[in-house]
Amino acid sequence: MAQTIFFDKRELFWVREALEVAETLAEDYFSLDLRDFERYPYDLRTLANLKGQEVTHRALAQVCKYEYCKNDSSRRIGGREFYRICLQDHKILKVVRAEPPSLLKSLILYVVTHELIHVIRFSAAPHRFHLHPQEREIEERDVHRTTYELLKTLEDPQVWILLERYRPLWGKPVGA
Repeated sequence: MAQTIFFDKRELFWVREALEVAETLAEDYFSLDLRDFERYPYDLRTLANLKGQEVTHRALAQVCKYEYCKNDSSRRIGGREFYRICLQDHKILKVVRAEPPSLLKSLILYVVTHELIHVIRFSAAPHRFHLHPQEREIEERDVHRTTYELLKTLEDPQVWILLERYRPLWGKPVGA
């Protein structure tokens, strides 16, 4: 059985740094404040802190949706969505094995930015979370395109390498 690999301390630092950069870029791009937890309830976890269905072997990351509610005696008061960005350390590290090690930091930034954009879109329109496969494909293309728009402002050659690699995932615009 293969050993599960987790991010080390340096890579966890890059995850925190990537989230800060992604949040700043997203706040500027979308003109919003991600510190407004009522409007954008989310967190980010890495593999060491994921449980059950939060772990996947199909993707570098995923967003899980939860509902939380307040209880007052025996009645339920107001359900709210909560989103968790679940980074899959083992998948990200596996992808980078075939690449120059310097690409890992940029890949983490790309993945975190991409998933954060999903969270923003789901928070604004919760129905987007449960889409049919064809609609999900369109959502993914749109999010890859928006990820490019956010990250292209960075003057980092490693980020540009990833942006060019992910460009084919944009696909053709709907209706083209």
